[in-house]
Amino acid sequence: MERNNNGFTLVELVVVISILGVLIAILAPGYTSKIHKAKVATDWANVKSYYNEIQTDYMFTDKYNPKVPIDWHTNPNYNWKMLTSLSGEKVPMKTGMCAVNFEESNGYSITYQCNAGHSQCEFEVGVQKSDS
Repeated sequence: MERNNNGFTLVELVVVISILGVLIAILAPGYTSKIHKAKVATDWANVKSYYNEIQTDYMFTDKYNPKVPIDWHTNPNYNWKMLTSLSGEKVPMKTGMCAVNFEESNGYSITYQCNAGHSQCEFEVGVQKSDS
């Protein structure tokens, strides 16, 4: 009697699935880290673009534009996870939040922090550093 050996044995399938499981366990943290870094980079680019828009408006008008929300410290409904351009376009943050500040003498500044709380993700633009 001739035996038909089509397919894989149960042991072979278990070995392959085990190897795939180990590879996924090794590669998944690195992959999620890369995804997080890409989202942070997108947020940084959006924050820089938004800052350039509102700071340019300030430089031309020399005054605060009421379309720029800066009341994060007093308004409980302040949207930390959204940038709204002067034209009204809304750009959501991918993985963080930001706060916009305004000073009559310097214009706007924006502070960004990712939702993971990593210090290397923090970002500030338009902040005047003191010489002390």
